[in-house]
Amino acid sequence: MAENKEFAAIMHEITSGLTGDPEQDMKYLVETSEKYKDHQYSQEILRACGRLMYEMIPEDKKSEMEKAFQKDMMGFDQALEEAKFNIYKKDFDKALDILGSMIPKDGEGSLFENDEVSEYYCFEEPMQELLYLHINEPKKDVRRAGVDFMALYYLYGGVLVEMGSVDDAREALEKARRWNPASTTVAFEYGETFKMAGDIDGFARVTREIYPYIFRKTDMARFYRNLGYYYIEKEDYITAASCFMYSGGYEQHPMIPSELMYIEQKIGKRPDPTMEELAECFEENDIPLTVNEDMLKIAYSYGKHFYDEGNMDPVAYFWGIFAEFIPDEEVEKVLAEISKEE
Repeated sequence: MAENKEFAAIMHEITSGLTGDPEQDMKYLVETSEKYKDHQYSQEILRACGRLMYEMIPEDKKSEMEKAFQKDMMGFDQALEEAKFNIYKKDFDKALDILGSMIPKDGEGSLFENDEVSEYYCFEEPMQELLYLHINEPKKDVRRAGVDFMALYYLYGGVLVEMGSVDDAREALEKARRWNPASTTVAFEYGETFKMAGDIDGFARVTREIYPYIFRKTDMARFYRNLGYYYIEKEDYITAASCFMYSGGYEQHPMIPSELMYIEQKIGKRPDPTMEELAECFEENDIPLTVNEDMLKIAYSYGKHFYDEGNMDPVAYFWGIFAEFIPDEEVEKVLAEISKEE
């Protein structure tokens, strides 16, 4: 929650002036917004007053406004789909034109710029938001942006990667990360721009930054493959082999056998570390041996909370994530029962 005392005091004063009469209160909030238009926290106050006014709008009018907004979003989504289709056809020039025309002229979109009390993001699913909140402990209110800027900048950056414009791609992907700092998909693509530019240390740094946000086996596998690539480049072949072999425990990938064969040719023998040797190697190189334990605690506790409430859809989501990494008889039994009912 926001902790700005001045802003909180102003909003307390404003809300204290509400009477409960929608017509009178609407007029009051309009006048109040005008009063504070030049204040240090004008943007924050105007947004807060706008949210209060929205709550006073009759449900039928809200429905009309939501339909109008959804219509605008349909146009945005259709343009994204058209861009994706052109990417699929490898018509990157056309895709770049479409996506470039969608980027706001001010670079972000003023309705959803961060301010002194709120941060706006485009999280794709609940675990991303929960991990962001847990890891970063933001002091501001975290709100959802009404436009999927993450998808826009991610696609734009991906097209630029395909066209070989690595610096521009990195800039676009940095913006995608701003809108969703918990997206492993965006972060991995961002890391690839360092790899393409030959900045292998930057590639490893970004890869390590991704780790706390991982909650899928496929991402854990890619995390270790990335580190394997890094250690090959550093000619630390034993550590590289350990990373590739450990990655295979999360996902079998065609890259692994070829990289292990390359390492075998380099060191003159097939690497075959014991689990004890692998764990020691990881410890020496500050490589985690398991998925982020805080993520597992979050997934389990939220699943348990919703299970106790009898709300099975989020139980399936959170315990499904937990079960990818931890065998648990209770969890697996509940997930099996939920699956039968679907």
